[in-house]
Amino acid sequence: MIARRSTNLKLGLLPRMDARKRKGGGYTYRYLDYNRKYINLGHDREEAIRQVLQFERRAPDTGTVGELVREFMASGQFTNDLGARTQSDYLEASKHILKIFAQMQVTDVQPQHIARYLRIERASAPVRANREIAFLGSAFQFGIECGLAAANPCRQVRRNKEKPRSRCPSWADIDGVYNVAKAKGDSSHVLGLMAKFAALTGRRRAEFRQMRQDDLTADGIRVGFAKAKKGEADRRGLIEWTPALHDLFNKLASIDRQPSVFVWTTRQGQPYTEQGFKAMWNRIMEDWLKLPGTERFTFHDLRAYYVTVMVGRGENPETHSNPATARRVYDRRRVVKIKSA
Repeated sequence: MIARRSTNLKLGLLPRMDARKRKGGGYTYRYLDYNRKYINLGHDREEAIRQVLQFERRAPDTGTVGELVREFMASGQFTNDLGARTQSDYLEASKHILKIFAQMQVTDVQPQHIARYLRIERASAPVRANREIAFLGSAFQFGIECGLAAANPCRQVRRNKEKPRSRCPSWADIDGVYNVAKAKGDSSHVLGLMAKFAALTGRRRAEFRQMRQDDLTADGIRVGFAKAKKGEADRRGLIEWTPALHDLFNKLASIDRQPSVFVWTTRQGQPYTEQGFKAMWNRIMEDWLKLPGTERFTFHDLRAYYVTVMVGRGENPETHSNPATARRVYDRRRVVKIKSA
């Protein structure tokens, strides 16, 4: 019985379906109805599945990657165990995955399909492709645990090589982008100040984008830790006030906006959405790149500026629970001072 169930799963059959080998090769497919009587479905697997779907009145994507992804994203493993940022990233990844795999039967997905996706379908975005296959791998792992998949083909494929980022903007770069943002208007001016805040504190955008006014205390600026794992105690950081930070928030207060409980807001007093922020940041960067002698950097590179400066001073940047991670990923000093013995 166990062997038969394994065969049925490998063939991508639906529940209550059965496959019996034929002497001349192939299979005869059957359906066990609710009176426990077998109904012959013929020798064509796809047609047999369509008949069963008609019997069961089930969704037409039953057994496909589309169904697997839908079930995974509706599960507690997704909604309860993953952080908000990871859920957002997975949602974005699913759009690209489903364009290619949605109609494929789960059992038909093989390692070569994963490799083709990484090397050919998404050749123009190799790093993003790695993240998208990581999402698909998580969906398959969920499927294995729930009986929707027999194996995880994503585990058998080498990911695209990723070159560590080496861009570390200077303060002149950061100040230049700020001036461009300020000249574009109030909303862009706020983003320019957000860029300086990230550079001065090393905080991720997700850790302060929805900062509230009561986070600005006399003792310091309260921030969360975006990468805290589910189940871990909630950790908060307190950033000490400096003259540069006082000056930054004085400039922010001078911008004409509707009153709000949030700190970083649009003219209407609403916090920036992630999509809205990215769109405005890209427009600011494009304008800055029109100036001579400029080079693109990402908002995330501002974190590298902070870590590089702090490590260069011999201080712990306090951006990760493991200081080695901060050094490995964000320390972008071109020259490291070495003391002789």
